[in-house]
Amino acid sequence: MMHSGHPRQPPVVQSLSRMERFYDRGAPVDFGLDQADKIASVVGAVIAVIALAFTIRGARGQQTDSRTGSGAKTAIWLTAGLAVIVLCSVGSWGLIKAVSKLADGNSGDSPSDAPATSTETTSGAPASPTTPAAAPVLWQDEIRLDSTPRDFDKEPPALGNTSTDRESDGYLNDSRYNEFWGGGVVLWPEQADPSRNDCAQRLQTHGVKEVNIDARSRICLKTNQGRIVFIKVLRRDGDSGYLAQVTLWSSN
Repeated sequence: MMHSGHPRQPPVVQSLSRMERFYDRGAPVDFGLDQADKIASVVGAVIAVIALAFTIRGARGQQTDSRTGSGAKTAIWLTAGLAVIVLCSVGSWGLIKAVSKLADGNSGDSPSDAPATSTETTSGAPASPTTPAAAPVLWQDEIRLDSTPRDFDKEPPALGNTSTDRESDGYLNDSRYNEFWGGGVVLWPEQADPSRNDCAQRLQTHGVKEVNIDARSRICLKTNQGRIVFIKVLRRDGDSGYLAQVTLWSSN
């Protein structure tokens, strides 16, 4: 029985017609491909839709002819199936390309590509500067200071004489201690005993030929051979002398 108006189209044909209108409106299609891949995909889809459209229109005209009614229906189904295959192939190809590119991008973020971090550590705190070692003491003991010259380049300090001695370094003259053939004398002003360097620096800046002394005096002296001497007066020893502790250091 024939119905009036246009014949009812099969569901597949209706779906393809809606796709034709979708592409005719120019809807954007993005499969995550490069520009050239996108153009190729769209062109292939448009060609398939155009071929399907022409086939459908031709089939509609043939449906009015009773001699080829069944042949027209067969042609419609075959053409529709072919168009669906083309469209599915284009879509699947685009999807495969997109997934492949996504996988390639993720492979570059593997842990093996990450730059190696430095694990260098120090092996302990830096060494603190060390203080110079104290100069070795060559001789230390008590002697009597008086008018007889003493040679402090000997251990113990040797006794000399004022007339012929050219080696002695100092002697006591009343309440003054004088250099003899030495390199100068100076009073040490501090309560704490000096080091060799302390005495050497004091002699360099304040050295003189004689100093006034008493029972509590401390004296730095330099010998004629460059030794440094520290004389610590301990007490009076009779009317003409003092008892003192003497420390001898080397010349350098």
